[in-house]
Amino acid sequence: MDWKKTEIIFIIAFLILDIFLAFMFFNKQLTDDPDKLGTDTLQDHLKTDNISYPPSALSTKKSQGAIFTAEQTAFVPKDLPNDDNQSFLIEENGSTIYATLKKPVKANKQGDSKEMAAFMKSNVYKGDSYKFWRYDKDSNQLIYNQVMKDEPVLMDKGGQITFQMNQQYEIVSYQQTILGKQDDLEDKAELISSMDALEAIYQHGDLKTDSEIKKVDFGYYTTVQLSSGDVYFPVWCFEIEHKGETNYILVNAKDEQVINMNENHPTTTK
Repeated sequence: MDWKKTEIIFIIAFLILDIFLAFMFFNKQLTDDPDKLGTDTLQDHLKTDNISYPPSALSTKKSQGAIFTAEQTAFVPKDLPNDDNQSFLIEENGSTIYATLKKPVKANKQGDSKEMAAFMKSNVYKGDSYKFWRYDKDSNQLIYNQVMKDEPVLMDKGGQITFQMNQQYEIVSYQQTILGKQDDLEDKAELISSMDALEAIYQHGDLKTDSEIKKVDFGYYTTVQLSSGDVYFPVWCFEIEHKGETNYILVNAKDEQVINMNENHPTTTK
């Protein structure tokens, strides 16, 4: 037997096996998540497209969220705050409080004045269960969203307070709705990060060149109505400005489905 020749054959065979195993390993890395760009690659794409963003947009921290149902609650007279500075109306079949202030309350575009915080806590029905979301320049309004499962409900007038300000940025009136009964459909679970969500938007083709991502929020959104209430699922919400116009794009934090609000809602000019 030619042992030298046999040895060479074994060495070649092992080299081929090593190359094959290495190929299989790297191929598995790609096929595990073929659409993921990676932080560096995504940053390169955003830079090339002249898309600016806050640091929170590229956070790799996983989110936590649940899926639940909730229904809008009707107000009753005893829910109205005991405040001589306000006059109230309960309308829309009890679903909405309309309040007018006799003496305006100091506020600002950021919705975080000390006077505003004190007013929310003491003079608004369950005011501490709402969180400031945004300032609407066109209507000069502050919008607060109801917090459920530790996060705000987004794009939903069923759990919202809209404060009307005067030219001095003082609150002169507001309208309020609230969500009540909840039923859990799924417990809290680990979901995608904001960077994963931004990748999904980029891959979906919804980010235009020369855009600015102004803000990134995590919360709950609903598109499904059941007899037991609306179904709320966790989303990442991106506020994106392009050529003076603002659009909101949501990403389902569980399955990465992209929801472009501009396709169903008119864009607001800032």
